[in-house]
Order: sequence, then structure tokens, then C-alpha cells
Amino acid sequence: MIAAALRGVGVGASLLVSAASAGAAENPPLAGCYERVYDKGHLSAHKDQIVTRVRLKIRAAPEWEPQSATDPQRIVADADLRIWAHGAKKRFDSTGACWKQGEELMCNASLSAAEIDPCKSKGDGVRDCRIDASDAGSFRLSPKPEGLLLAVHKRLELPETGPDASAPFLYLSPDNPENHAFLLKRSSSCD
Repeated sequence: MIAAALRGVGVGASLLVSAASAGAAENPPLAGCYERVYDKGHLSAHKDQIVTRVRLKIRAAPEWEPQSATDPQRIVADADLRIWAHGAKKRFDSTGACWKQGEELMCNASLSAAEIDPCKSKGDGVRDCRIDASDAGSFRLSPKPEGLLLAVHKRLELPETGPDASAPFLYLSPDNPENHAFLLKRSSSCD
């Protein structure tokens, strides 16, 4: 009788594990950590490059609400993007919701709630103003033998890290040859 009860517990536990596994999010394409730190040699050869370091973590998106498996923009991943810029005291961060486009991921940047004056210039760089408070831009992630290529698809706005809601913003545009694409290599950690 005890053996039969234990077998029943084992079957129940197996069913519970199977149900939990079925509901767990799968690893999205390109899942993992990627990074690039630009050395002085590279930066001196690319004098207009303002980005000094890029770190990216791609993880499964939380299941906030049911999505249709046939939706072409079904969110499959979150991309935590961190960028350091020349002369900035802190880094600039964004978390993008990503969907598949072929072998690539397209990711929207996250909007900031900061309310500060609009910029007079639309140029790239660190700004104490906002170019467009309603659109944080987007970026594309493409697999490469070396890791992945992060390319600015639509002007990116990244707020500086920290509790200050009026902190500076970093702007990167797709037509800037020195600051629009970054080849990142796999990294062991994304702290």
C-alpha cells in the first residue's frame, strides 16, 4: 500500500513538472550575453565614435498577456542594452521588446517618462534635452559568426542610468557611420 501511494506521488510530481515545463518560456533566438569594449587604438582611428562600450543581454520575454503564435510581431525576447559614451559619467540603458524577423530580432527601445525641454539639434550624442519624447527608436540584432551585430534601425534614445528623471539622454541614428552598428562578442556575464 505504501509503495502504491509513493508511485502515485511520483506520477503526480512528474505531471506537475511536465506542466510547469510546458508553460516555461523557451530561450529566444540569440539568447545570452554580448559585449564589446572599444580600445584606445580603435577609438583614435574612429574619432567620431562616441560609443566606448556596449553590453547586451537577450532573455525570454515575460508572458504578460497571451500572444498569437501567428502574430508577426509576437514578442519573443527582451534585450537589455547598456551603452557607455565618451565623456559621460554614467551609462545609458534601455530594455527592448523584441520580435523575430527571419533569423534576426527587431527590438523597440523603452520610453522614458522624463519631461525636459526639446532639443534644438537632432544630432547624435549626449544631450540634456529630448529629440522626440514619443519614440525611443529601435534596433536590429543579427547573428554573426563572431557573435551578433547590433544596428540602430530607427534613432535610439537611451536615458542615463540613475534615479534622476531629467538625466541626460544618448542619441544614436542609423545614418551615422561611426555610431550605428556594433559587432558584439559573446560574454560570460552581463552583470
